Amino acid sequence: MNWYKKSEKYHKGIPKSCQAGDCYCAAGHYLMDHGISKPNLVLVHGIVRGQGKISGISYGHAWIEDGDMVIDNSQGRHIELPKMVYYALGNIEPEKTFRYTLEEMRKKVLDTKHWGPWELKTKY
Repeated sequence: MNWYKKSEKYHKGIPKSCQAGDCYCAAGHYLMDHGISKPNLVLVHGIVRGQGKISGISYGHAWIEDGDMVIDNSQGRHIELPKMVYYALGNIEPEKTFRYTLEEMRKKVLDTKHWGPWELKTKY
């Protein structure tokens, strides 16, 4: 299933933090859709360093972790990689990430009226 398409209806009026992409919305929807049947899933917000055209630029990003695996459904993709590989490719510092269970995410969305980021401070 294409999670990007599923989240398209949420793109209008989303906060500026999500306008460059749909990672916060896509990851949040994935957790809502799968979090009850797979309670070990965790939503993660962190800073990644870009590659290719955006090489060297650090920006906020969201993904799902399922144990030692990462699921990234942003921009209509479905990437599943071992956590170690994903963190190495994105130059992600684990101690600078924020993690949310399904219930924690629901509360944040209801309280803030947006998909995030909530605690992560980034320029982009």
